[in-house]
Amino acid sequence: MRPTPVLLPGNMCDARLWTEAVRATFSGAIDADLTQDDSIQAMAERALAVTDGKLLAVGFSMGAIVAVEMAVQAPERIVGLVLSGYNATADLPERAAHRPAQQSEVRAGGLERVLVEELKPNYLAAQNRKDNSLLRLLRDMGMDLGADVFVRQSEALRLRADRRGAIAALHMPVLYLCGEEDTLCPPAWHQIWANLTPKSQFKEISGAGHMLPLEAPTAFAATIENWLTTNEKEFA
Repeated sequence: MRPTPVLLPGNMCDARLWTEAVRATFSGAIDADLTQDDSIQAMAERALAVTDGKLLAVGFSMGAIVAVEMAVQAPERIVGLVLSGYNATADLPERAAHRPAQQSEVRAGGLERVLVEELKPNYLAAQNRKDNSLLRLLRDMGMDLGADVFVRQSEALRLRADRRGAIAALHMPVLYLCGEEDTLCPPAWHQIWANLTPKSQFKEISGAGHMLPLEAPTAFAATIENWLTTNEKEFA
C-alpha cells in the first residue's frame, strides 16, 4: 500500500501546477496549503498536520524545500521524497538582498509587474517563453494568491535554513527532478544533492526549464511513476 501523497507547490503557484497527468500518478493526493505561513518550518508543520500516517512528499521549488523540512521534522512519517527544482542551500545572498525590494513593490501594488517581468518568464525553457497559455497560467496563479501571500512566501525563502547536512542524513528514497534548461536551480545542483543523498535518483528532463511540472508534465509524471514502481517495497 502506497503512502498518502502530499503535493507541495512552488512560490506563487497553486494546485493548478499539478496537471491531470501528474495527478493520475498520485491516487488520493492531498494539496498542501503553503499560503498561510512566513517560514518554511511553519509550512512543513501545517503540511504534516493535514493527515495522519505515512506520507510521500512531492515538492516543486519552494514546495521541495518544505518537503525536506517535513522529513527533518517527522522522518518516521515521510517514506519518500520527490524534489523538483530544488535548492538545498540557504537563500543565495544576491536573491536574499533583492527580496525586500520586491516585497515593497508588491505591497505598493506591483505584484503583476514582478510576476510578469521578473519571475515566471525567466523560469521557462527557451521554447516555452512565448507560450501564452502557460504564461497566462503562471500570471493567474500568482495574481489569485495575491500580495500578502507573496510577501509571506518571500520571507520564508529569504530566511530558510541550509539543508545540505539534512539531505545527507535522509533514510528514505529521494527522486530529484530537473529541467535541462533550469537556470534557477540548474541540473548540476541537483546532481550535487543526489550525490549527497544516500538513497537517491536524479533525472534531467529535456525541453523544460524550472517550471518542469507544467513544461513537461508527461515526462515528469512518467519518471515519477517509474520511480514509485522501483521503490514499491520501500513504501510498504
